Amino acid sequence: MKIAYAGFDLLAPALEALLKEGCQLVKLFTCPVDQEYEFNDQVIRLAEKAGAPWTSRPVAREDIRLLKEEGCDAFISAAYYYRIPVDHELAMVNVHPSLLPQGRGAWPMPVQILRGEKQGGVTIHRLEEDFDRGPILLQKAFTIRDGENLETMTETIRSLLPDMMGELAADFRGLYESAKPQGKGSYYPCPTEKDWTIGPDTEARQADRILRAFYGFPCIYQEKGEARFELVRGRLSRPKPGSLPVLGGWVEAETVKEIKTP
Repeated sequence: MKIAYAGFDLLAPALEALLKEGCQLVKLFTCPVDQEYEFNDQVIRLAEKAGAPWTSRPVAREDIRLLKEEGCDAFISAAYYYRIPVDHELAMVNVHPSLLPQGRGAWPMPVQILRGEKQGGVTIHRLEEDFDRGPILLQKAFTIRDGENLETMTETIRSLLPDMMGELAADFRGLYESAKPQGKGSYYPCPTEKDWTIGPDTEARQADRILRAFYGFPCIYQEKGEARFELVRGRLSRPKPGSLPVLGGWVEAETVKEIKTP
């Protein structure tokens, strides 16, 4: 099967598995990333090893036209920033990190941890003009454990991808044609800075939940004055040098950096 792929390293095991299943990569569309918290090195290496061209500019309708002319069988998206022009003459699917129709939206995992949800999942669905609403080809569910953080949850999602991609590659056309429409679901707005900000008046359990929800990315600690700190891989801790107070406890982080006001 000849495929085009769109995404960065977050869900790179999907591309790796497809190539191991014998899929031929026609082109990789990736995204500009900061190379600090998000990366695209792995998908680029996979494309170059496969002899496929890649670009970090957004997918355009002209790209879709050229892919069809090249005999591309399927367009597969997995963690891609940009809106992809939908063309129903080309089979197009997306890998979404929640159990749709629940958890539509660009970044559902932190929201699930913030809400204390107990079930997560991965969904492969058809691409449609409306985000995350296309008929479902495949799904896998998993339990969101007590104390789960964004990194451990992401690793669980990544671990499910090889088997799902194997199943997809083995019967892509059959799964695509028999995809089941989604029912009424829920949309999770993308988190904003207020969602990853804590301070001395944040109750310890809530601070723990926020730090876990964005673990691996910067959170903000806002003191009662103007001082602000960036916390990366923060957690509840005992009072000790370098820890910061919250209501009923203390937090520490792998990296604590004061944010200077311009």
